[in-house]
Amino acid sequence: MVRTRRRFAALGVIAVMATSLVACERPPAPDAGASGGGGGGTATSSSAEVKGTINIGYFPVVSPVPIMQAQKTLEKQGYTVNWVQITQGLPGAASALAAGKLDMTWGNSASATIIFSQSPNAAMFVGQSFVNANVTVVSTKSGIKSVSELKNRKVVVSGLKTASTLFYQMGLKKAGVDPASDDYFVSGTGPGMVGVLDSGGAEVAAAYVPYAASMVLKGIGNVLFTGSDALGSDAPGDGFIASKAFASKHPNAVTDVLRAQFAATDAIKKSPTESYSQMATFAQVDVEAVKYSFEKNLVSIPATYVPDTVGLGKVAALSQDLGFAPAGVNLPDFVKTFVDTSFATKATSAS
Repeated sequence: MVRTRRRFAALGVIAVMATSLVACERPPAPDAGASGGGGGGTATSSSAEVKGTINIGYFPVVSPVPIMQAQKTLEKQGYTVNWVQITQGLPGAASALAAGKLDMTWGNSASATIIFSQSPNAAMFVGQSFVNANVTVVSTKSGIKSVSELKNRKVVVSGLKTASTLFYQMGLKKAGVDPASDDYFVSGTGPGMVGVLDSGGAEVAAAYVPYAASMVLKGIGNVLFTGSDALGSDAPGDGFIASKAFASKHPNAVTDVLRAQFAATDAIKKSPTESYSQMATFAQVDVEAVKYSFEKNLVSIPATYVPDTVGLGKVAALSQDLGFAPAGVNLPDFVKTFVDTSFATKATSAS
């Protein structure tokens, strides 16, 4: 566990070797001329046109990915999907995208804005499934009742530059509290954060779902505010990031992935019990924590799957102000080119 007092290390240049993420040679890419399928996978695998392979990165977190894998919408349309588990965090996925080892990856839009700003021509955020997801929890033993009391506190975070830390600091800034007044402890995993709060090693957790829910259900923490509370509107959350090179050559494939993503997200609304179980198994977490996260709006499905350019613009400006931008990067300028709404707009339109 790393402890940092009143200062933050600058985000380093992405240096993870992309080859460690993909153990095999890259399969053939989809045919650039393949037509986009009509979401829902109406074609059968026996009759579908062969469209090539799409390499998609994912993390074992709460997301529509396991539902996409179960529905096999892309496979029914003729694609071969190479699902690649990312073991080096979003910076590792960024390296793989830049190296052409991945075509798309799941990720948090706020974190991605910061990370991909170091390689501005590599990728773009193309479609969202969730909003919120970052939650500040205070220990039940701390006696903390308001944000104004978050001064000189011991705070456990997943990383000094992660989205959950960013939204925690945004909440403090909104309340007029100096984020640098706290002691920050880095515990790189969600379960680790739960353990630190439970042991009394921290009074506050800048957490994320479903681990924030686990803290509440275990009786060791109470939710103080969410990322949306901190922003004052729906906090842009998780979705797919696409390689710009891949999207330029295979735009229909990107649109088809988004259609599959949105169909899987719709399934969460239509069949929540089954979906919560699928996501919990996939993320190796308690299904009750997933259920609580959605039912208490710690994470939510947005009104539209088209990326929130206004919300991400606000997040980028606050990230810059709070010192989350890499050296020499203007995040408010970068986010204007990083977010592309055209693919999601097409994917959600009647086909």
